Amino acid sequence: MTRCWDNQMTVPTGTIRCMKSCQPNDGPCNRDPVHSLSHTFISMATLRDFTKPEEIVFLRTTVPAYGAYQFGTFDVMFEIQDGNADQAFDVVKRIENGVYVGVVRQVKPIIGPLNLVLKLAMINLNSQGVSHQSVINIHVSVSEFWF
Repeated sequence: MTRCWDNQMTVPTGTIRCMKSCQPNDGPCNRDPVHSLSHTFISMATLRDFTKPEEIVFLRTTVPAYGAYQFGTFDVMFEIQDGNADQAFDVVKRIENGVYVGVVRQVKPIIGPLNLVLKLAMINLNSQGVSHQSVINIHVSVSEFWF
C-alpha cells in the first residue's frame, strides 16, 4: 500500500500526493529538502514498432523560465533516481507557457508484462544550492499486448 511518510499530510488530488508538515521544533523534518512526495499510476501497451521517444508524463513546475530566473538565480533540475534499470526512460527539461516542465519519455522499447516504479526528483535550486525537492514515483504497468 502506498501512503504518506511521517510528518506529511495527504493532499486530495487525482494522484496520491503527500506534503511535508513539520512541527516548528522538529529539526530533522525542517532540514529535509523533500517537500512533497507523489505517486502517479500509468498503464502502457507494449510498443512493438518503436521508432521515436514517446512522451508519457509531464512534470509541471511553477518556476518561471524568464525574468530574474533566467540569470541563474533560480533553476530546476529533473532526474531519474531509481527504477530505470534498462535505461528505457529519460527526462528532458523544456519551457512551456513560461515555466519549466520535465518531460518523462520512453526512449527504448519495453516488452510487457512488466510493472516498475520510476523514482524521479524535481530539484529546485537557488543561488545557495538546493532549496527543496519533490519526489515523484511513477508506477508503470506495461501490458504484454500492443493494443
